[in-house]
Amino acid sequence: MFKALLTYFLIISPSAAATLAVVYPEVPAPYKQVFEQIIEGIKAKHVGPMVKYPIESPITPERLISQMGADQVDMVVTLGRRGLSYNKALNGQYPFVTGALPIKPNGISGVSLIADPINLFKQLKTLSPDTRNVHVVYTEKSQWLIEKAQQAAQANGLSLISYKASDIREAVSHYQKILKTAEPKLDSIWLPLDPITANDKVILPLLLRESWDNNLVVFSSKPGHVKRGLLFTIFPDSEQDGVRLAEMLSAIFYEGKAPGVELSNSEKVGVNLRTASHLGLEYSSQLKSTFYQTFPQSGF
Repeated sequence: MFKALLTYFLIISPSAAATLAVVYPEVPAPYKQVFEQIIEGIKAKHVGPMVKYPIESPITPERLISQMGADQVDMVVTLGRRGLSYNKALNGQYPFVTGALPIKPNGISGVSLIADPINLFKQLKTLSPDTRNVHVVYTEKSQWLIEKAQQAAQANGLSLISYKASDIREAVSHYQKILKTAEPKLDSIWLPLDPITANDKVILPLLLRESWDNNLVVFSSKPGHVKRGLLFTIFPDSEQDGVRLAEMLSAIFYEGKAPGVELSNSEKVGVNLRTASHLGLEYSSQLKSTFYQTFPQSGF
């Protein structure tokens, strides 16, 4: 009877029986706060024991695995690039998920820092209601995201017009054509997290200059771009990411869920109010109160 009750308890409350390890880099502020917030989210969702492995200096995978064995670890979350470096060693040893990185589908599971296009396009409709078309230039590396974005655009009543580029020269050519034909009130440009088509040194200055001159909405998946002058972006929600990592790991550990990558569900929008004013976009005090950050931060 007691054995049956214990088995039932473990099924309905699985996380109480498992020890979760978090492998993350020991870094100075302000980056330290990001990892702390993710860990708080994991802790809030995971009921059982949790062991933290802050990696201040490189340790061998063998030593880490040995320590996990001594600590009776059952499953693992790796955070950041330093945590990611241990994924190969963990594979086959422990169920694990990865976070605090802009990961894409590659055979492992995790929550990506890349904002879900559905949230980006939702914000676009809120901040620029007249916009009907979204132009995006992408490369092979970001094609998987464009496929998701097509569905997200339809869900928000938008048309996604995509252009594939193989290098920066071809990307510039696409942008120049878009800028020549785009209608200010109807068209917009989205910069995905792509090192070529969202290049900070070549592409961003071009779009900042031309979009300002042509009163064109440009938004980005890279948070730093809104400070530079693009209309808006979405910032990660670190604590929410931690909760989702714990949920995903539990599903893998107890339910045998297949590996996969989930995009960030954050709705922490950052808006450049100077750019909005230049574009003739006016926001109510109530709407502004929902913005996570506004720019310029020195006052507007």
